[in-house]
Amino acid sequence: MHQESYQDDFTIMIATIENLSEPWGIKDTQSRHIYMNRAARSYTCTPDNYDLEGKLDNEFPTTWAEQADGFIEHDKLAERSTTAVSVIETDHWYGSKEIEPYLSEKIPLRNINGTCIGTLWNARRIKVMSPLVCIGEKVPAVVQTSTDQSIFTKSEMDIVYLLLKRLSRKEIANILNLSPKTIANKIHNMYSKSETHSLIQFEEYCRYIDLHNYLPSYLINKGIRFI
Repeated sequence: MHQESYQDDFTIMIATIENLSEPWGIKDTQSRHIYMNRAARSYTCTPDNYDLEGKLDNEFPTTWAEQADGFIEHDKLAERSTTAVSVIETDHWYGSKEIEPYLSEKIPLRNINGTCIGTLWNARRIKVMSPLVCIGEKVPAVVQTSTDQSIFTKSEMDIVYLLLKRLSRKEIANILNLSPKTIANKIHNMYSKSETHSLIQFEEYCRYIDLHNYLPSYLINKGIRFI
């Protein structure tokens, strides 16, 4: 599975992450992949029969390969750091039809002499924090970029996020390049479908059907954002 030259440095780490349910992987200081656990292969859509060891990001048969420069920059920042370096990476993770943002950390790996020998990386879904989380009334929720609800049309779903952010109808109209009257009509239809009569009621309804963390795909771009 692993080249002999890497075993002394990475075998213990590989054994540690091998069976974790979250995506974890290891790269060397040349940004070559050393190992991905099963969850990481699934996350990156890397075929089971693809020999990834020694491969660079741009050699992978995946959609994210075109972002190789950003991944390498992330590698180098982590190698120079004493702590984890985090980014938001957006792509078709897990083979999703929609692009989705995930939080990825890279942690510098050092040998007994303190020399960096590579990076350990992971990825997890981004969670939205509410003030109620701090007092124990809610749990953090995961950002959603797709939904299987059938109540609202796609154009109405484009409005949901902006409406829940309490933007005015005029502001929503400017963002979506529609007339305020069109937006007003759509909101009226959405209230009718949800049997609500005010924004507060609509917000409660969206929480009930798990749309309060919905993020429309037109607001996110494929790529890597350093945070």
